[in-house]
Amino acid sequence: MQMSEEFEESAISRLPPRLQEEFFELAERAARRVAEELRREEERIFELKRHLKFRSIPRGLAKDLRVGAVDGSSSPRLSERLGYRIGVYTGCYMVFDGGEIVSDDDEESMAAGYIMAPQTGSSLYTKKLLSLMRTLLERDLALKCMEKYDVDLMMIDGSFYGFRARCSEIKEKEFLGFGSKIVGWKLVKEIYEKSKKLIESGKTIGVIKRIRTAAVDGWLLSRNWRMEETLNKNDRSLLRSLMKCGEYFDYRDLLGDRWSYLHYNSLKGWFKEVKREIRDLPENKKLEKALNYVDKKLRTQIITDLAPKNSSEEVKEEIFREVIGVRRIYIRLSPHAPPTCVELGREVDLESTLAYLMENANPATGLPFPLDLVDANVSVDRKIAREFADEIEARLLLDHELNAEEVHGEFISINPQKEE
Repeated sequence: MQMSEEFEESAISRLPPRLQEEFFELAERAARRVAEELRREEERIFELKRHLKFRSIPRGLAKDLRVGAVDGSSSPRLSERLGYRIGVYTGCYMVFDGGEIVSDDDEESMAAGYIMAPQTGSSLYTKKLLSLMRTLLERDLALKCMEKYDVDLMMIDGSFYGFRARCSEIKEKEFLGFGSKIVGWKLVKEIYEKSKKLIESGKTIGVIKRIRTAAVDGWLLSRNWRMEETLNKNDRSLLRSLMKCGEYFDYRDLLGDRWSYLHYNSLKGWFKEVKREIRDLPENKKLEKALNYVDKKLRTQIITDLAPKNSSEEVKEEIFREVIGVRRIYIRLSPHAPPTCVELGREVDLESTLAYLMENANPATGLPFPLDLVDANVSVDRKIAREFADEIEARLLLDHELNAEEVHGEFISINPQKEE
């Protein structure tokens, strides 16, 4: 009797029996430790609820909106060959009128690209470049979608300025591609300007899937300056335990308007330095001093990542204010999934946006259906960079003017024991 579905062997079952047993024992030990930790934390997490304000998502306000959604993907691994590092990226937008997809026949709705860098230096620079090229494609597609379809709401995947981390590492570098040269700071500047344009459109939100911000822990820390009082959890994890489906949380209700969630998140990250700065101050002076110290460090970090070399102080200040000024909220769209983190562009209509997201949520993921659908369209397999590199090699081998042995040599895996 033939099985209807092919059985996939688990990764652990492919190990030698002795290692399999050890992993199962380790899993049992880890489960016991986590259970103890969860029991200890439960009371403290529910005590926190007294300080957090959860607002109800308005019902019955959702209009028949024309909504665009953009997502992109890049190869999870570079194909590491003897002569080159190769990566690929894709992007896609979809447009919805109510429940109808109106962009299916749009040949401009999907695009792809690749990078092919010499096999020298650190691969971290190549990976960062690949990530930035994908982000640029996503921004271009979002702007094209808005112009072409005049959407009421535009959803992008991720934070507006989430690309900024580690941009300082590649800003001063030049990458020689095939037939073109990529200058790091010009690429960063272009993505920044297009991200800002989306924010200023009055129509765009960013939906953030992977989030590690711990601003609530930073707020807890600011109450008594003892690290033991924090919960050591990211905000999404904490809010999952406290929010009901149909509620949203706005950082401004907890932190106020003067300091952003980035300041409180960094307060925890830089606490050792902060503690030295405030240790001799009276209690009523500590918070102001601590957050001013964090503000200076954040300013330096953001400007180093995003501001072009020799920028004026006015430009630097504008970039800093732009990044820390983005409004971020959490929305619980499903009882079966954690809250979704959303960034709001300027002048986005909050009530109609929340109502639309609530009525068009995937209960399995807790994300808006349009973003789930475009993600399914654009996601790439971890093997794609390797297959793309093989395709390049195959085409080169058909060129009789090239030395086949030299071509093959350039495309041999850099690790002789396995394909990369």
